[in-house]
Amino acid sequence: MMMDQTLIDQIVAKVISLVRGNLIADAPQRQVLMLFSGASTGYVVGMETIRLLSGAQHKLTVGLTASALHVIGADKVRQAGASDIITPNQWVNTPGLVRAADLVLLPTLSMNTAAHLALGLMDSLFSTLVLGALLADKPVIAVCDGADPYGNGGLVFSDNYNGAPALRRKMVENLDTLMAYGVQLVREEAFIAAVMRQLQGNQPAAAPLAGVTWMGNGRHPIITDVDLSAITPGTTLRLPPGARLTPLAQDTARRRDLRLMWEGA
Repeated sequence: MMMDQTLIDQIVAKVISLVRGNLIADAPQRQVLMLFSGASTGYVVGMETIRLLSGAQHKLTVGLTASALHVIGADKVRQAGASDIITPNQWVNTPGLVRAADLVLLPTLSMNTAAHLALGLMDSLFSTLVLGALLADKPVIAVCDGADPYGNGGLVFSDNYNGAPALRRKMVENLDTLMAYGVQLVREEAFIAAVMRQLQGNQPAAAPLAGVTWMGNGRHPIITDVDLSAITPGTTLRLPPGARLTPLAQDTARRRDLRLMWEGA
């Protein structure tokens, strides 16, 4: 029975991969800039996205920070199908690269990189390309898990989320700021679907509220702009008791006419 279930899972995964490949191949040819920073979360979907894009003949340029070059390595990126790879010490015509790009992807956004971007610092090739893309009104999609202090990013240094609640709130604010700048932050499992929608020229699809981040004391969940940004306007949401919204999340709830109901209230 276990082997049967394993075989079923493999077949389902293969079908999903084929469907994704067909949808990306059917999309108009785009020029995509994919940038990897130092987080490990997002690596798998990043490699899969490279395979899908290169297999569909989209023009793909991949950039690696120094930490990404160490953790991932250029060889693995080439094996996934990318041929145009930018390394940290390589000179790049950044304005030209930004102007040519139709889409910018950040599969492995780290807490450090999120902080630099939130401050608007163009102190590296990576941040210059990302912030330049935002200034050029180019769509930017990033996996937020590795930069989420109440997600995978918060478990890098500790086995729980109890430490430094003020610091964790600041890191959540960094993600809120990136959303305000125009970055579409998605969970790892939603990344490829978001890329496909963008390639096909569709607006981000509505998604249920999921993965609510939690305060360090483990009792009062904090809901961020990231959690509410893809919810269909006018939706009624049931929130956990004691849940609180960040300021940007409050603005998003008002702007999208979201009706919030606290359980037990």
